[in-house]
Amino acid sequence: MAKNDKQWSSAHPGLLIILLDQSGSMLMPYSGGDSKTVFASKAVNKVIDNIIQKNFDGEAPKNRCFISVIGYNHNVKELCSGWLKELDNNPHKIEKVKEKQPNGNGGIIEVEVEQPIWVEPITQDGATNMKGAMDLAKEIVINWMNDHQDKDDPAPVIINISDGVPYYNGLDVHFCMEETTKVATEIMNLSNADGDVLIFNAMIEKDGAKSVFPNDINKLNEEEAKFLFNITSVIPDSYRGAAAKNGLEMMENSRGCIFQADAVQLIQLIDFGSSKGQGDKNSI
Repeated sequence: MAKNDKQWSSAHPGLLIILLDQSGSMLMPYSGGDSKTVFASKAVNKVIDNIIQKNFDGEAPKNRCFISVIGYNHNVKELCSGWLKELDNNPHKIEKVKEKQPNGNGGIIEVEVEQPIWVEPITQDGATNMKGAMDLAKEIVINWMNDHQDKDDPAPVIINISDGVPYYNGLDVHFCMEETTKVATEIMNLSNADGDVLIFNAMIEKDGAKSVFPNDINKLNEEEAKFLFNITSVIPDSYRGAAAKNGLEMMENSRGCIFQADAVQLIQLIDFGSSKGQGDKNSI
C-alpha cells in the first residue's frame, strides 16, 4: 500500500497546487486589520518564498517542485505557476515588509525584509467558482502524472484556501457543493506509485467554531465546515512528523483541514501540506 512518503528531489520533483478563493466575500475584514484577500495572499506569498529558500543551493533554488496558484471567483485562472527557479526569478514585484525575528538574546525585534510578491489581493467583487478551480487543478494533476508515468515521484498536493462554499453561474448553492464535491472526489481517487493525490483545506471565516484536523464530521456544526471536511483527504500516517514540526496535532483518521484559521495556522497548513514532500533534509 502506497504511503505518500516520497520526498521532493531534482530527479523526482513534486507538484503543489494552491487554490485561492478570490470571491467578493474575501474583501471583508478578517485579521490584524487585513481583509481576507490580503490575509490569504500574504500567507501564500510567504510560503512560496519559504519553499524557495528551503530548496536554495548556492545562487539558485533547485527545481524540486513545480508550484501553481489558481485564483477563483467568477473566473478561474492561474495567478502564477512555475518551477522554483522560475518563480524565484519572476515575482510580480518586491515589497518591503516588517517581520519579527529573534534578536539572539531571547528577545524579539522588528526588522524590514524584502518579500517577493507572486499573488495580489483582489479589489473587485465576484462569485466563488471553486468547482472550476478543482477542474483546472484536476487537469494539471492528470497532465503532470501522464508526463511522469515512468518516474517514482511524490504524489501531488492541492491546498484550497476559502471562506465558504462554492457559488457560481447563479446556480443553487447546494448543487454547486455537489458538483464541487464530485470533482474533488475524482481528484482524491487519482494516484501514483507514492499514493493518492491529497487535498487539504483552510477555511478563513470569523464566525463558527475553530477546528484543526478534525476526524468526525458529526462534531462539525456549520454546513460550510461539513462541505470542506468532505472534500479533504485523510492525512497519511507519513505526515505525522510534519504535523508535529508545524505544531499541529493529528488524531486517528484526521482530515487535513483547518476551520477559522488564523495567520499562523494558515501558513502552518500550507507549509504542512508541502513539508512531507520537502522532508527535514532535502534530497538532491
